[in-house]
Amino acid sequence: MSGRSHQIMIFGSFTLNNGIHPEAERIRDVSGRPGLSLRAVSAHGFSGGCFLNERLPYEESEVYYANETEDIVVLFSGAIFNRADLRRLLSDDTQEPDPLLAARLFSGMGPRFAGELNGDFAICIIKPRQGKIFLFRDHVGIRPLAYVSDSMSLRFSSDVIGLSRVFANGMKPDSDFLTGYFRVVDYSKSPDGRVRKLLPGHYLEFSEAGLKLVRYWDPEAIKTDRSMTHGRMIESLGAIVRDSVKIRCDSRFVAGAHVSGGIDSGFVATLARREYGHQERFPGFSWSPAVYKAENLPFDERVLVARSCDAAGIIPVLSDMEEEGFRVAVSSYHENSGYFSEDLSSSQAISEGVNLLFSGWGGDEFISTAAAAIEPDLLRNLKIGLYLKRNEINRPGKFAWNFMHYVMFPILGIHDKSTARSFRDDARYLRRELKKSDSKRVKMFYFHTTRRSHHLGMLSFNHLQHRCECWHVMGFCRGVEYRYPLLDRRIIEFMLRVPSHLLCQTGLFRPLLRELGEWILPDEVRFNKSKNDPVYWAFMDQLYRSAAIVYMDEVDEWRGNSDMDFVDFGLLAADIMKFRAGSADVDGQVLFRALVYFKAINDFTINYHKAV
Repeated sequence: MSGRSHQIMIFGSFTLNNGIHPEAERIRDVSGRPGLSLRAVSAHGFSGGCFLNERLPYEESEVYYANETEDIVVLFSGAIFNRADLRRLLSDDTQEPDPLLAARLFSGMGPRFAGELNGDFAICIIKPRQGKIFLFRDHVGIRPLAYVSDSMSLRFSSDVIGLSRVFANGMKPDSDFLTGYFRVVDYSKSPDGRVRKLLPGHYLEFSEAGLKLVRYWDPEAIKTDRSMTHGRMIESLGAIVRDSVKIRCDSRFVAGAHVSGGIDSGFVATLARREYGHQERFPGFSWSPAVYKAENLPFDERVLVARSCDAAGIIPVLSDMEEEGFRVAVSSYHENSGYFSEDLSSSQAISEGVNLLFSGWGGDEFISTAAAAIEPDLLRNLKIGLYLKRNEINRPGKFAWNFMHYVMFPILGIHDKSTARSFRDDARYLRRELKKSDSKRVKMFYFHTTRRSHHLGMLSFNHLQHRCECWHVMGFCRGVEYRYPLLDRRIIEFMLRVPSHLLCQTGLFRPLLRELGEWILPDEVRFNKSKNDPVYWAFMDQLYRSAAIVYMDEVDEWRGNSDMDFVDFGLLAADIMKFRAGSADVDGQVLFRALVYFKAINDFTINYHKAV
């Protein structure tokens, strides 16, 4: 296959007895889409390949490599960003494509080579004559990769839902997978319990010796650097962040970025815009509505979006979502996994000719964290002066509130009232036995007594990876690639070395990007403390309400869907009746959101069971 194209999904079937591969054909068929082309790959014991999208600018050599003499086949999804660092491992200043680079590193170092990479990748390496296959997933889990195995075979795909569909055989999707919007679950689960996601920072080896999973990246082993100073922290981190954007830029793409009123997206978008100075038009996509009259709201985030874009030379592209388009997005849950606003943004990117989107996703969890666990860190390390500076004892009510919520509640595993209420509201219409969240996952996300455990919990909770996986699916369908500079492994490793007291030197809330952004972001954006966009949420509440009223007439139809047996249809029907009667006893927002996501899940299951 010639021409310019880009691999967006790899898949395959590997057998130890060189048997037939019917699953490979089914995986291919379920994952193919109009506008995609297939590069089929076969070798002794293996059948598979990769799909390509001509909207994206890579050559075929950048997704596939094979050398029969060296007994190696490589399928590659993603990109390696740290080529300069890899020169010390190679004898020459290589500019070769990623699959060949991976093959050379593997030949020299074995499977541990993955630990030397900095990139977004899912890699398959086959050693046909040796009867071995290896799968690798990047450190943080930006690229999805899943597998299913038995004693004689391994099947894999970077289309997790597609692979689950191949093996479903009419079985209902996993209830945890379906109810993840309503309660905290294990977000590393697939729709089919037999299909497992390869965990971030891991590789898999399959051969006659069996299946072996190995962790090649161990952030828990990173130690706090007690000698670090505030100045060195700012200087070093600034260099890493600027480079993390730079190395993810590729002039072959037409780029854009997400822009909100927050520091994470604004910082990334501004730096990316500077790297794409050759583009006359650099769009900044916002979920805030282009046309919506905001009344009695604290502030209008669209003003901050305009400030960021104007200062950086970015063209703001706001949401033009309307009621019918919203309902189309709800019924496309199998493509967008509930990210309805991003469904529209990716479509807007296509209209703008953009095929690469930069996102500030991951900033909250690491570089711009405001983790409550900073408080117990200060006490544990006897930084009493800093603790009292942040928690003024002359305000005894506020002092006691902070101590209870930031120190005692995490130790005791107690939620504050608003969080506890949100748990109850979100699970209101689930059957009683399914209302409870996964306690291990709840602890992993909410209850931290050190900032270090907060960072590690954010890595393990899988919400970061879940969004990246979901957005990758939309890119898979449409030809848009996403890049997340604030999830660069170097930033995560650096933040694990930073002592918490250095985050308290200036008194700024979420200080690091605010300090680094002094000459990058407008002050209105740099010092904006809100994480909530009231205009966006008011706009979405309106869309949820109008859609939910339509969906109320479909509830009886949903009852007949056996995959929806997790719903308490009796309570749902009773609350719909109360709402229609004008009762004040029903929380409309809770009811409307539940109806929207039940509709989305119902339509997802119908698509899931379509013949492969």
